[in-house]
Amino acid sequence: MEQELPIGVKMLNLFLRIMVWCLVLILAAVPVALILDVIGFFD
Repeated sequence: MEQELPIGVKMLNLFLRIMVWCLVLILAAVPVALILDVIGFFD
């Protein structure tokens, strides 16, 4: 595993990592938003 990765693989890796983070943030935000809505934060 000492060979340099091609730029396309690095870009794909970065893209997938960003997509995963976005998905995690969205999944985490849904229950938080529901809890805040129950508390009455958005009124």
